[in-house]
Amino acid sequence: MNILVCVKQVIDPDKIEYSPATKTVKRNPQHLMNNPADLNALEFALRIKDTFPDSRVYTLSMGALECKERIKELVELGVDEAILLSDKRLAGSDASATSYALSCAIESLGKFDLILCGEHSLDGETSIVPPQLAEYLGICHLTSIVDIKPKDQNTLEVVKKIENALARFEVKLPVLLSVKKDSNSVRFPKLSFMIRALLYEPMILSLDSLKDIDVKRIGLEGSKTTVDEFKEEKIENFSCEIFEQGSFKEIECIVDAVLKYI
Repeated sequence: MNILVCVKQVIDPDKIEYSPATKTVKRNPQHLMNNPADLNALEFALRIKDTFPDSRVYTLSMGALECKERIKELVELGVDEAILLSDKRLAGSDASATSYALSCAIESLGKFDLILCGEHSLDGETSIVPPQLAEYLGICHLTSIVDIKPKDQNTLEVVKKIENALARFEVKLPVLLSVKKDSNSVRFPKLSFMIRALLYEPMILSLDSLKDIDVKRIGLEGSKTTVDEFKEEKIENFSCEIFEQGSFKEIECIVDAVLKYI
């Protein structure tokens, strides 16, 4: 089974800086980390490989060359091959442009039985890249997955979270699944994989290596959404009110207090 996991390198939320000039997040390489939900997706891929050792697990990332150090951390977990799509023309791509670029990269890499993504990234939170990617690739997809178990080489049993309920599905490959954050515990690196990662260099793809890609559909100019304005809100003066459990009148007081800030 060939499994591809899309892993985004994002800025640590505690160290985010914005550029007023470009209206984008400053991507300081020192503050990069692998997106948590994507690591949960990778863990499911590695568990499938534990069950079927002949399986191969690949990761695909999109970003600057500075992402390579974070990508090596994926190799430390047991990834067989890591690929980085890197090209300056991709800068500023929104979710739609990103989905299109990733789909072109995947088609250039060959056929995959299973594609896994984190449901959302810490920096974007749109959750629309996985469904768009599946549509571009022309394969079925399911979102909000919290568990994946292989039944055989062609079938998976997956659990999808629907509000406060869980739904169990049996899906045939190929399929794309987006995984919810914290749906599993990501394994620790293995010493032999850590040694391999020391000298490992990810495969680098540029737009020039992708066939039939329309460069007008990627980057800032090819994006369908743009940021017109952003501002940072700071809470300086705040107070705390404590309401003891009691009457409906006290509940009304709580509601009135909350409504002031909505």
